[in-house]
Amino acid sequence: MTRSVCEFSWVGSQDGYVDQIIIDHISHLTLGRFGGNSTAGQYKNEDGCLIWADETGSWEFVVMLDAHYSAESAELVLRQFANFKEEIYVLLTKPFAQAFKGIEETILEMFQEKEFLSECRRVKGETACIILLRKNKYLWWFSIGDCLSYLFHPDLARLGRSRQHL
Repeated sequence: MTRSVCEFSWVGSQDGYVDQIIIDHISHLTLGRFGGNSTAGQYKNEDGCLIWADETGSWEFVVMLDAHYSAESAELVLRQFANFKEEIYVLLTKPFAQAFKGIEETILEMFQEKEFLSECRRVKGETACIILLRKNKYLWWFSIGDCLSYLFHPDLARLGRSRQHL
C-alpha cells in the first residue's frame, strides 16, 4: 500500500524541554512542547505524543500523554501504538464511520491485551492520554485521565462558536 504519511513520536525522557518552549510544524499540524519551569522545581518531563498525519490532509491521528513519576508508562503506550500501527493505518483508509468504529475497537483491544497489561504492572508511574482522530470533517476522541484537547478552527470562530479567552 502506497501512502504518504508524516510520522512523529516523542517522549520527554528523550528531550525534556524544561525552561524551553518548542514549537514544531509536523506536516500541516503545529506541536507545542514545554517541559515546565525549573525555578518552580521542574527538572524532568515524562510527557509524550504521537502524530500520524496523512500528507493530503484527509486525516490526523494524535496521541497526547501526560505521564507521572517516570516516562516509562508513556514509552509503553507509544510502543503499543507502534505494534498496532499497520492495523490502524488500514482503518484510516476506510470511510469515516467504519474508521471510527474500527479505531474504537482497536484501541480497546490494544489496552486490554494481556501482554500490555502485564507490562503496565511493571512500569513505574502511570499516564493519562487522549487519542484523537480527525477524518474529513469529523473528530473522534478517546480520553483516559485528565488530558485536554482544544479545537481552534476559523469557521467556528466566524460563527461565534469559539471561546475568545482561555
